[in-house]
Order: sequence, then structure tokens, then C-alpha cells
Amino acid sequence: MKRTLLFALFLFATSLFAAPGEQQFDAGRLALAKGQIDQAVELFEKAVAANPKSSDFHFWLGNAYGSQAVKANMVRQASLAKKTLAEFEKAVQLDPNNIEARFGLIDYYMRAPGFMGGGQDKALAQAAEVKKRQALAGHRAYARIYMTQKKADAARKELVEAVREQPTSAKAHYYLGNFLLNDKNFPSAVHEYEMAIKLDSTFMPSWLRLGQAIAQAGTNYARGEEAIRKYLAYKPSYDEPQHLGAWYWLGQIYERQGKRDAARSAYANAQKLAPGEKDIEAALKRVS
Repeated sequence: MKRTLLFALFLFATSLFAAPGEQQFDAGRLALAKGQIDQAVELFEKAVAANPKSSDFHFWLGNAYGSQAVKANMVRQASLAKKTLAEFEKAVQLDPNNIEARFGLIDYYMRAPGFMGGGQDKALAQAAEVKKRQALAGHRAYARIYMTQKKADAARKELVEAVREQPTSAKAHYYLGNFLLNDKNFPSAVHEYEMAIKLDSTFMPSWLRLGQAIAQAGTNYARGEEAIRKYLAYKPSYDEPQHLGAWYWLGQIYERQGKRDAARSAYANAQKLAPGEKDIEAALKRVS
């Protein structure tokens, strides 16, 4: 009883020193990670109301509005799109160095029609601003635009150039690895992720993507299992891949080795995190 009371007092005391809106902000990011979009919007709106000068609060509210728009009907989509754009623009206005908010604007400008504020020229202008501030992020920004334009060669060139400029950057290798993974060049993706881990083994997303690339490549399953297990032992932040994908790809590794019981257990853990996900349901049927 004493311990419970002391813990409650500790939480209360901690809340007194939290910045305005911080608790709602943290709860909102957790809700968004769980797919509880409406709840996330409500929490982020409260965070913004408590601290309207926070660039991050506005950016994440924009993310939540964008997530709502994906599932909304056409009439509501237009309203939510305007809200999304307004929040991203406000985030950049409050902090011009908020790179993620500028990425949000790039995505919006590339996808939205002109009458809703979209435009490739606007996206390119944002990419230029990003590159002024962070060279690696600038290459990523241009690659993002090129991929939306279906210019895969140009996107690859940007990410290869990033590695040439910063050969000791784990993240540069990681982002190139992601491109190669999406391009189904699995051996090259594995190489880039291994380089990223060699340069910085504490950058944990590299472990997850290494495991995924190995699962899709169909080789060296022991290394793939090791990589994914490392990620499952790690608690990802809100802006890192969550454990859902880790459990799914671990299931894939076991399934491809004929380890049906282990695969079924991994898929079941993935299903707990995403009930109703069709790919996971199909995987469970294969190993049942």
C-alpha cells in the first residue's frame, strides 16, 4: 500500500514539472503508434492548446489529421487535408529547422492537387531548405520527391551520393539500404545494413531492417533471427518502427525454415499488435 501511494505521489510530482501539454503530447504519440487515430487527434489538439508555440506539437497534430484523412470520406478528406497543411506550415513557421515538419510539407505538396495547395515546385523548394540545414536529410528529401515522381534512378543517385559524402554515417547507409530493400535488391540492402551496424550498433532500426532483408533474401536465417531478436529487446521510440513488423518478419524467417510452431507464435504476437491485418491472418493460416 505504501509503495502504491509513494508511486502515485511520484507521478503527481513529475507531472508538476512537465512542460505545458507534454503529457497529452506523449499520450498522443502513443495512441497514434497504436492506430488510435481519433484519440491521438484529441490529445494533440489539447497539447497544442496548452502550448501553441511548440513546433513539434503542431507537426504531430498535422500527422494525426493526415492519418484521419486517409480513412475519411471524400467530403471530410478535403477539410482534414487543409488542417494537415495548416499544422505543418505552422510547425515550420515556429521552427524553420524542424526537418520532419518540412518532410511533412514535401509529402503533402507532392500528393495534394494544386487547388488544395499542392505543387511539385513547392516540394522542391522545401527540399532545398532541408539541404541547407542538413546535407543527409537534403538527399533524403530529394530522393523522396523523385520516388513520388517514379524516378527511381534519380532517387538512388541521391542516396548513393549521401553515402559517398558521409561514408562513416550509419544513417546514410541505412537510408540507402531502405531504398535497396524497396527495390528488392536484398543482397545489397543486407550489405548496407551491416555497414550501418558496424558504424553504429546502437542505431537500432538497422537491426530490424537487416532481419527483414535477410528474411526476404532467404539466406543466413541465423543472422536474421539474431538481428530481429535484438530489435525486439529494444523499446522503439514513437518515430521508429514498432515491434509489429519485427514479429512478422521473425515469423517469416521461421516459416521459411519449416519451423511452424515458432512461426505461429511470432505471427500471433504480431496479430496482437494489429488485429485484423490480412497479411498476418494469411500467415497464421499457412502455419496452422
